[in-house]
Amino acid sequence: MTVIDLSEQLDDICRRHPEYWRSDEALRELQALWGEADCNDCGVFERGETIRIELDAQKSWYAELRIAVAPNGWHAVSTSYWYGQGGGGSSPSVWNRMAYTTRDEAVAAGINKLIVTFEGVRDWKAYAPQNQPALAQRMIETLKAYLSHSRQLSLF
Repeated sequence: MTVIDLSEQLDDICRRHPEYWRSDEALRELQALWGEADCNDCGVFERGETIRIELDAQKSWYAELRIAVAPNGWHAVSTSYWYGQGGGGSSPSVWNRMAYTTRDEAVAAGINKLIVTFEGVRDWKAYAPQNQPALAQRMIETLKAYLSHSRQLSLF
């Protein structure tokens, strides 16, 4: 997997622009870093692909990957997740600290992040519905199956 760590460049931009979150200049520098990427005024990529992975008939248990490809060929990925008691997520943007050289690498990184997220849901120590650990484990298995399926080569 070829991962491009952009942390150093992002940290440099944030240091040079103390109010980076509302700096047009910081946003332009980030867009240039991603090959003059099209994004909104918050840095979120304008176009992308969404992959939704659902858990059987459980309507409230699912995960999403959002993948955007920048003009320089880098892929940005973000994740979103939902389960019976909560969820969270984000969108891919020029603020992503990691870029990937291929779509498959971005998918693998996103799936692995979602697996870790659902492991936290499974292992939650505070109050949770009685079926939450089992459903979270099934979601982890579904994500792993998707990951192994996406890596399987086609014979035709």
